[in-house]
Amino acid sequence: MSAFVSRIFAVVFTEPWARVDARDKASHVGRLTARQATLVTGIVTALMLVLLRFVVMDREVQAGMATLAAEAAGWINADLGQTIARHHRLGINLSWCVGCFLCYFAIPSLVVRHVFGLTLADFYLTPREYFSHLPLYGLLFLPVGLLVLAVANTPEFLAAYPFYESPTHGADQLWWEAGYALQFFALEFFFRGFVLRGMAAEFGSMAMMVMMIPYCMIHFGKPLPECLGSIVAGMVLGTLAMDTRSIWGGITIHVAVAWSMDAAALWHKS
Repeated sequence: MSAFVSRIFAVVFTEPWARVDARDKASHVGRLTARQATLVTGIVTALMLVLLRFVVMDREVQAGMATLAAEAAGWINADLGQTIARHHRLGINLSWCVGCFLCYFAIPSLVVRHVFGLTLADFYLTPREYFSHLPLYGLLFLPVGLLVLAVANTPEFLAAYPFYESPTHGADQLWWEAGYALQFFALEFFFRGFVLRGMAAEFGSMAMMVMMIPYCMIHFGKPLPECLGSIVAGMVLGTLAMDTRSIWGGITIHVAVAWSMDAAALWHKS
C-alpha cells in the first residue's frame, strides 16, 4: 500500500517537479533577472490582493459601479438603462467579476508585456497539451463533483451558494454564470500563470508552494471543507500548470466545479 501511495505521489508531484526544475530554473525571465522577476511578481501580487480586498470586495463600490453602469447605458438607450437598473443586484455581482478580471488578468497582463517583455503565452495562457490531458482533468473533477452532490443539500452549502440567484431563473442567471466563469479564467491566470511563471526562474517547482498560500487565504470566509480543499487544489493545479505550461486545465476544472455547485444549490432550493 505504501509503495502504491509513493508511486502515485511521484507521478502526480515528484516527477513533474523534476521536469519543471530542469526546464524553468533560469537566470532571466524575459528582460528581468530571476531575482528581479520574483520581486516584481511578489509586489504586484500583493498590490492586486490589497486592491481586491479594499476596493473590489467593497459592497458600496460594487453598488456604485452597478448604478454607474445603468446610468451610462441609459444615456445610450433609455430602455436598456431601465433594464439594467431593474437587475441592480446582478449588476453588483457582475461588478465584482469585472473587478476580479482587472486585478487578476488585465493589470498583470500589462506587467507581463511591458515589464517582463514577454507574451501571455509565455505565462501559460496557451492550450499546449490541454487536450491530451482532458481525461486527467475529468478524473480530477470526479471526486469534487461527487463531494458537491453529497453536501449540496446541507444548510451551510445552501447558505453560501449560489452567490447570485435569479428571482425568475431567467437570462440574468446565465449572465451571472458567464461572469462567474470569466472571474475564474482571470483567477487561474493570476495564480497559476502570472505568479508561477514569474517566480519559477528563482524557485523552480516550489513557486507552486509560494502561490498556494495566498490562494488558500482568498478562501477564508468560505466553508471549511472548501478552504482546506483549496490547499490540495493549489498544489495539484499549480503542478499541472507548470508541467504542461498551460492554465486551461485549471480553468476547465474550476469552472466545472463552480457551475456544478451553483446548479446543485439552485436545484435543491427550487
